[in-house]
Amino acid sequence: MFAGSSQESGHHRKTASSTWAALLGRIRALAAGHRQRRLRLCETLSLGEKRFVAVVEYGRQRFLLAGTQQNISLLQRLDEYPRETDQESLPESDPV
Repeated sequence: MFAGSSQESGHHRKTASSTWAALLGRIRALAAGHRQRRLRLCETLSLGEKRFVAVVEYGRQRFLLAGTQQNISLLQRLDEYPRETDQESLPESDPV
């Protein structure tokens, strides 16, 4: 009776991993579809149990997203930031 539950638990972990991989694959595929690559997945953090947070960039805007197996939610729109090429022209700040 309990031997089956151990196998089911392993199956659920594989399913969660494959779902997470499929979701990231879709986001990356959408980003790759644009020739200018205006959409970019900057960073992700797995929270376990089919949950994650991610920073996604579109143009010069960044968004903090949270996702589960069923949906993705916008947590916060982050401030615009200078691009790496723009940062070269910024004055250096004094170390604290």
